[in-house]
Amino acid sequence: MHVNKAIVSIARRLLVSIWYILSKRESYRHFDEETIAYKMLIWAQAIGEEGRQGLTRQQFAKYGLLRLGIGQDLERIVKGGGPRRIAPTEELLALKPELAPPR
Repeated sequence: MHVNKAIVSIARRLLVSIWYILSKRESYRHFDEETIAYKMLIWAQAIGEEGRQGLTRQQFAKYGLLRLGIGQDLERIVKGGGPRRIAPTEELLALKPELAPPR
């Protein structure tokens, strides 16, 4: 197989995976909630305060988890060398009531 064919094949697989995750709004099945929360915290730090639209890093991480439908009870993770806090669900629902589950 030519090198370019291999690159295109891998790129296609990645794009299909990303499309599926984003379109279905489902988390990647091989990651647990703590890993996803840690990645959200890292992303929140990388995009800065303006990109988080007024949310703290902890609130942004919880926002991402709730949009994926996971992590409702998660408030603390131990990843990346130490314990890290995630905003409580109630705190985020006070700021973003549209995330509340339908009653």
